[in-house]
Amino acid sequence: MTVKEVCKSTSLSRTTIWRLQQRNEFPKGVRLSASRIAFTVGSVEKWIASRMQ
Repeated sequence: MTVKEVCKSTSLSRTTIWRLQQRNEFPKGVRLSASRIAFTVGSVEKWIASRMQ
């Protein structure tokens, strides 16, 4: 998933996702290139599920 798709799925901004990552409260992205990061669908879905409990 791209950062844009993650933002849409979670209703979080890029900045909020970055802040959560800094506190180890959101899955880390996978660096695809120097300027591109993606997230695995499973890790984002697992994070969403954990927030619903």
